[in-house]
Amino acid sequence: MLKSKGKPAKKPPEKNFKKMLTNPDFQVAYQLVCMLNRITSTELSGTKRKLVDAGVKLMRARGYNATTVDDICDDAGVTKGGFFHYFKSKDDIAHCALAHFHEHRMKSYEDAPFRKLADPLDRVFGRLDFVKASVGGDHHVTKGCLIGMFAQELAVTNPEIGGVCQNYFSRMVRDFSHDLAEAKAKHAPAAQFDPKGLAQLYLSIVQGSLMLAKIAGNNDVLHENIEQFRTHLKCLFGLTGAKSTAKSAGKARK
Repeated sequence: MLKSKGKPAKKPPEKNFKKMLTNPDFQVAYQLVCMLNRITSTELSGTKRKLVDAGVKLMRARGYNATTVDDICDDAGVTKGGFFHYFKSKDDIAHCALAHFHEHRMKSYEDAPFRKLADPLDRVFGRLDFVKASVGGDHHVTKGCLIGMFAQELAVTNPEIGGVCQNYFSRMVRDFSHDLAEAKAKHAPAAQFDPKGLAQLYLSIVQGSLMLAKIAGNNDVLHENIEQFRTHLKCLFGLTGAKSTAKSAGKARK
């Protein structure tokens, strides 16, 4: 074995190393594990956006396991080398596709007509109409929810993605429960229901209905289940079988 010339470099004493880590002037450039290339869709452009769009499209239609990197490259018209320039793995693009899908979905909800309604109960029922229309109405079969698909497929085998899906679902529940809580306080303060629990029930109904609609090849079951939920809401708010106040039977609640 050849010996290197000169004295070997001395390792810094442990106490000095600790001082470096606690020194605010000592900065380390690093990247969090599993966060490579995960940025919001507003920052996507060109080739990377093509890949993410293809990933959303294919994984939404086939699921995660049935979609390969080659499939994504072929659909996006990008070489495999181009893929690995932006993403280190299929798992990496799955994270970006999930964030892209959720951001787009939340943006559509933020801009939805029901958001502009002053009465919270009108917003509650207006949301149902918006969801029925946004999935394609009677003309286009729903493509499903990428978040729901990933949650079903990867919750056990990929806890990290499962955790992201859970976080997104929690945001959806909080968003709807806010309107439900305001509507309850204004129109049915004595009603025996929990806004958060009701929002979770609604999310479960929609996610399950999306799956059944894809299997059936039409949106009928989704529309029917949403209408069943509408009837349930009317009962909770005392709008069934009794005269309602001026706006309680407004157009947005039919």
